[in-house]
Amino acid sequence: MKIFLTGGSGYIGSAVAQRLKKAGHDVLALVRSEEKGKALKEAGIKLVVGDLASPAGYSAAAYGRQAFVHTAMDYQHDTAELDRKTVQAARDLLSGQVGATFIYTSGCWVYGATEGVADESAPLKPPGAVAWRPPNEQLALGLTKDGIRAAVVRPAIVYGGRGGIPAMFFASALKSGAAQTVGDGSNHWPLVHVDDLAELYVRLVERAPAGSIYNGADPSQLTQREIAEAASRAAGKGGKVQETTPDGSPYHEALMLDQRLSSEKARNDLDWRPRHQSFAAETDQLFKSWRATQ
Repeated sequence: MKIFLTGGSGYIGSAVAQRLKKAGHDVLALVRSEEKGKALKEAGIKLVVGDLASPAGYSAAAYGRQAFVHTAMDYQHDTAELDRKTVQAARDLLSGQVGATFIYTSGCWVYGATEGVADESAPLKPPGAVAWRPPNEQLALGLTKDGIRAAVVRPAIVYGGRGGIPAMFFASALKSGAAQTVGDGSNHWPLVHVDDLAELYVRLVERAPAGSIYNGADPSQLTQREIAEAASRAAGKGGKVQETTPDGSPYHEALMLDQRLSSEKARNDLDWRPRHQSFAAETDQLFKSWRATQ
């Protein structure tokens, strides 16, 4: 399948692009610059340089592609509007295409505090940082009215390789001698390894039903503190953890959510089986991989 992907040089997008290419798809990735897309180009992935704010800059190159995979996130004052503009650009590019497919990336934070284990039918209670996400999800799913097979993925907190939020524990442990949690760390974080998430995108592109929503999380139900302790041990700091006071920002509010997610739907519908079952079980190798990229 000929696929256009946004966020090609990003943490998630680069992994997804390479996994789609490995699965035999013809991938065109939107990147910020040729330099940022160097690794993708070396992997045989085509590039178009541009950004979400200017769909005209990538539309000509993306025209005729059967699938549009949106993984990019442009953190600006108008993040939500840029995201909506990208969904609308996808509609324009895909309308009338045979086998047209759109995969929209949301995230686990739209559930707010889950009060137990949440599946895709759970009510959405997004904190301020992602309050705009649910309306944009609905805009994406609305593409089904145009004959486009649209689906939404809600990844858990992503880890592995060069980035991911849990890597902040490696960094703070090395810098201060203890991994720093936001608050006391008693809240649960749903997690997913970036390679497993990339595999989920392949399955979504190839077989997700129109109008579907899928969580992407591994089976672990670790607390933020347990994750930080494991990271501290891997960094050679003996599991030491330091609690920090939340700064009141929307980001810290999101990091303090108590969440547990079920991905049973993805396992049943798409036969998705995360190979990486728990951050804590692999932390030594995860630390080495992260350290090698710094």
